[in-house]
Formats: sequence, C-alpha cells, structure tokens
Amino acid sequence: MKKILLTSVLCLCSFAAFAEECAYAPEQEIVRSAENFKEISALGTNFDPNKKYPCGGTLPQLAVLRGNLDTLDYLQSYGADYNAMVSLKGFEIPGAPNEIPFPLFVARYAPNSPIVDVMLNSGVNFKVKDSLGHDAMWYFERNPVLRRSYLTKKGIEELIPMKERLRKLGAKI
Repeated sequence: MKKILLTSVLCLCSFAAFAEECAYAPEQEIVRSAENFKEISALGTNFDPNKKYPCGGTLPQLAVLRGNLDTLDYLQSYGADYNAMVSLKGFEIPGAPNEIPFPLFVARYAPNSPIVDVMLNSGVNFKVKDSLGHDAMWYFERNPVLRRSYLTKKGIEELIPMKERLRKLGAKI
C-alpha cells in the first residue's frame, strides 16, 4: 500500500514539475507592464480588448490587477466590456463559481479604491450577482485592501460614482 501511495505522489509531483507555465500573449504583457498612457498605447489600435486568452486572464482583468487607471481608460476607449463575464481560471476564489461578472472580479481584485471609482464612473453595474447569488459585497469582503472601506461601509446601494457620493455629502459640483 505504501508503494502505491509513494508512486502516486511521485507521479503527481512529476506532472506538476513538467506543467507548462502560462505563456502570456504580447497584448497581455503590455497590460501587465504598462505604467502610464505612453506605455499602454503600445497596444496600438488593432487589438480586441474583450479577447479571452488561454491563460492569464483578459486584458481588463490584468489591468485591474496592475491597478493602472490609464490602462483601464485606454481599454474602455477601444470597446472593453466592463460588464462581461470573466473566467476565474488562475484567480480562483473559494466559494465562487468558475466564471463571474467582471464587476465582481474588480470587487475582489482591485488593489485600490480609484479602480472601483473608475469602474463606477464608467457605468459598471456592481449590483450584479454571480451564478451562486454572491454580490459585490461578498467579493469586497474577500479583498484584503477594500474590505471595510468607504466604498463598502454603507452597502451595495451606496456603491455609486464619486460625484454622486460628494453630492450626497452636500458638495456643490
């Protein structure tokens, strides 16, 4: 019995050792590396901002992870659908389905609140739910940066663009 167990473990380890790492497409590499508008403009104009790649996530997913507002603006200007469904392959979230609406991905993986503000100002619908019924607040609770932040303290109904939040506070805009 020990020999069978040992053989199984060795086989699993050898498969893991020879598994290919994710090979990012050139567009994905640009999004993963860009720090400003000049660098993201290297994408040019002939690319599909909604393309699903075999690994590494969509360009909007990578832009959120990078936390670059210029990249998000650039992708949106070329037609990125910020309300599309995205795969969680490589970004697994315990208790979440394999595919979720992009706004829920943002809620879990945004590294800062300006990313969420850009999404809100772009008309992203954070009131969507995944196939299991989880809403943005469930995903925010799993985000170590944005859980219990000004974005989430008042719940989903108060997750509104910055201008609306300021108006509610009495600011004249």
